[in-house]
Amino acid sequence: MAQSAGPVRHMVFCRFRSEVTPERRLAFFEQIRRLTEVPGIAFANFQCGPNVSPEGYGMSFSDGFTMDFASRDDCFAYLAHPTHQAIGARLLEALEDGVQGLLVFDIDLETHEKPTGKTRAVLHQYRNTWPSGATQPND
Repeated sequence: MAQSAGPVRHMVFCRFRSEVTPERRLAFFEQIRRLTEVPGIAFANFQCGPNVSPEGYGMSFSDGFTMDFASRDDCFAYLAHPTHQAIGARLLEALEDGVQGLLVFDIDLETHEKPTGKTRAVLHQYRNTWPSGATQPND
């Protein structure tokens, strides 16, 4: 995969231990959100929350967050920053099976393939092809 200087969406999904309360989960996410106040860290569009998908394919990842970086360099600066690493270490301690309870996925927003046109029409054309009683995807 070619390196890009363009924007990056950083997505993190967490499988918290059962005893970690929703308030404590939110506290982790708030600490991460506040990293934008640290010199040398810059991201935008921070979003976080529990998995609310009805599809059942979340692999037990209960919560997650996303953020956008203007470049890979900005993302790497965030990842390497000692404050991020300290929060990340505490987060891993709160996850089921430590690092096995974490999924990180980055998308290059400048060069990733973008669908053309609208996807809603495609979903509707297959609406009546699902086997009887099968769960249909939400659209």
